[in-house]
Amino acid sequence: MKKIANISIDTKISDHYNSCVYMLKCYKNRKALQNKSEDFVYYTDMTKDPIHRLDEHIKNQDIYTKRFNGNVEVSYIELYNDLSSAQRRKEQLKKLRRIEKETLISKKVIGVCDKCHDNMTRSIIIDNEGERKQILQCSGCKFWKILPLNF
Repeated sequence: MKKIANISIDTKISDHYNSCVYMLKCYKNRKALQNKSEDFVYYTDMTKDPIHRLDEHIKNQDIYTKRFNGNVEVSYIELYNDLSSAQRRKEQLKKLRRIEKETLISKKVIGVCDKCHDNMTRSIIIDNEGERKQILQCSGCKFWKILPLNF
């Protein structure tokens, strides 16, 4: 596991998925990031190597996010098995209005864990057969389970 910004990513993620789409919240300064200010912009992109790419954003090596001095937070990630699906999804997400992006992101916290009563978060994955599934993970005890995604 590698800790990047506000998330941990399994370093063997590329063994299972070859691309991902992500959204960052980019804050103007460290204080705004710490206070979770509403003064931020969303940045949406895709990559084959999420660990390397997100690290570039934090270390001010990306042309667009450089102006935020590493004051970025990962808000949303979807994993894909092929680049064309990731590219299509990236274009869909970029067209969303801010309120629609916030609704999508807010659906990540979906309840509380039965074991430790901490928040359960939801992530979306695309499995090897191309099926979308949701991963529910507890932020406290790290309990997780995979469920089919119902629209």
